[in-house]
Amino acid sequence: MKKGRVVATVFVVLAAAAAIFPLLFTIASSFMSGEEIVSRYTAEVTEANQGDFTSSGIHFVRFGLIPEQPTLEQYRELLFNSPEYLRMFWNSVLLVVPVLVGQCILAPLAAYALENMRWRYKEAVYFAYIIVMLMPTQILLVPNFIVAGWLHIRESYLAIILPALFHPLGVFLIRQQLKNFPKECMEAASLDGAGVFRTYWYIVRPNLSSVLAALLVLLFADNWNIVDQAVVFLKQTYDNPLSVYLGNVVTGDPGMFFAVSVFYLIPALLVFFLGQDYLTEGIALSGVKA
Repeated sequence: MKKGRVVATVFVVLAAAAAIFPLLFTIASSFMSGEEIVSRYTAEVTEANQGDFTSSGIHFVRFGLIPEQPTLEQYRELLFNSPEYLRMFWNSVLLVVPVLVGQCILAPLAAYALENMRWRYKEAVYFAYIIVMLMPTQILLVPNFIVAGWLHIRESYLAIILPALFHPLGVFLIRQQLKNFPKECMEAASLDGAGVFRTYWYIVRPNLSSVLAALLVLLFADNWNIVDQAVVFLKQTYDNPLSVYLGNVVTGDPGMFFAVSVFYLIPALLVFFLGQDYLTEGIALSGVKA
């Protein structure tokens, strides 16, 4: 038994190290100078990497976590001399914030209605929600593109935001929690004269804070990293979120890539660390087995 525990512990430690290594590598590399990044990780010949090329012209990458001369050059260039990256960052914020706010308003109302309304076809509607939730984003892009054309909102943020506002994930998680909500509380409120909306606002809604916080963490991760939707709907480069523009940084300005990546990672890490307890609690309360 003890031997099995040791093996399991070693496996978990190795898996955790493998998962966290790319993050540590990105952060460490962000403190290298642009010249060091270029000489280490690109095919460009510089004075620093001339000895890394073989006679056949193959370049050996000088991999390492410790910068030769630690510097804040990448961050200084990013914050003071590269306004295009800051614009792309705020583009990402403009795409994510409306989705989070809208989901916090619409998803609880839809889940509450599906759980408590008396309608013979509500389970069929809920089943459709589940089917849509399980579909890959790429499949949904075609109908979204057609509907965006009907609404004349192609090449705008609305073409991305509106479908995300009605993503079924929030309805699914919240309804799962409402299944365990004591019906006696709502019946008592009804006997005291409270209407449907009043019961929701004063009794149901305050008990959804954990699952809503978990939902916000999951939705932030999903929408902060959008690529396909932005590529399809946004034609102007300066309208793209930073998640799309990161690919251009690698080829256009490799010396800035790691600082831009860390800058892009910070909001996601903050949201995760602030919401990790709510994420665990919210998923547990929703009855979803991890």
